[in-house]
Amino acid sequence: MTQLDAPQHAAENENLLWDTIVIGAGPAGLSAALMLSRGRRRVLVLDHGVPRNRFTDHMHGVLGHEGLAPGELRRLGRAEVEAHEGVFDDAEVESVTPVEGGDGARMHVVTKDGRGFRARAVVVATGLRDELPNVPGLRALWGRGVYACPFCDGYEHRDRPIAVLANGEHSDLKAHMLRQWSADLVLLVNGSFTLGDAEARSLAARGVRIERSGVDEVLAGADGRVRGVRLANGGELELEAIFTNPSFVPLTGMLDGVDVRGPEHPESRVWVVGNAGDPRANVPVSIGQGAAAGGDVAHALLMDEIAAAGRG
Repeated sequence: MTQLDAPQHAAENENLLWDTIVIGAGPAGLSAALMLSRGRRRVLVLDHGVPRNRFTDHMHGVLGHEGLAPGELRRLGRAEVEAHEGVFDDAEVESVTPVEGGDGARMHVVTKDGRGFRARAVVVATGLRDELPNVPGLRALWGRGVYACPFCDGYEHRDRPIAVLANGEHSDLKAHMLRQWSADLVLLVNGSFTLGDAEARSLAARGVRIERSGVDEVLAGADGRVRGVRLANGGELELEAIFTNPSFVPLTGMLDGVDVRGPEHPESRVWVVGNAGDPRANVPVSIGQGAAAGGDVAHALLMDEIAAAGRG
């Protein structure tokens, strides 16, 4: 395949039958695209440049890339895919629909700007949206002192004042977990979260303070990072980091009514990888899922070709 410059040759991208369209160019999507492009498959990556981890400056716990900026990993990954003749197109996907094409097309992908693409398989790696508790100042500091994952960001705030802002079930468990990183730890009981007596005693036994007055605002310092919270009782707490439990909303609306590859639908030609299907998937896990899906897609395409040759 001759590599195309997607922004200049969008019409050519539409006219081709792609072996695989990958939707999303985060770690999972790029990993799948790299596997498939190295397998000499015709790969198109559709992405509109709003990755989940765009709010943070550095990645952690990524073997070989500790502390690397997320944008730099995406840049490196894109260059690797392009070096193996993968093609990128700046687009947001509206819908994915099964089709039966005499030329082997199995899926039709339509973008929000009205363009259509045909593919033999689709990998969806669109990630998710983090919905945070409705506390003033919290969203603005997401990734800048406000986090979800202790393993991703706890070490950088070890032995410093940390809070867990309760949100949903298991907030007390998150406080227990963060006790591994700091003894200066407080659970902020906020919103509709109810802390039972037994759970409170367990936290206190491990040295976790409990603040029940509620949080009116998360405060930013001069450096644009978390410096503390203002409580409903008028007091303030100085903090270096706040961990909470967001609600996870997968960005997979384009798949409404479409069967996804899995035990219930082994013949589907749509794979979902990374945070789009697993909110717990950090960067290394997402890379692994993308690589595994790339191999699975390549095998499915091969089986289609063997079957078609037999019919011919």
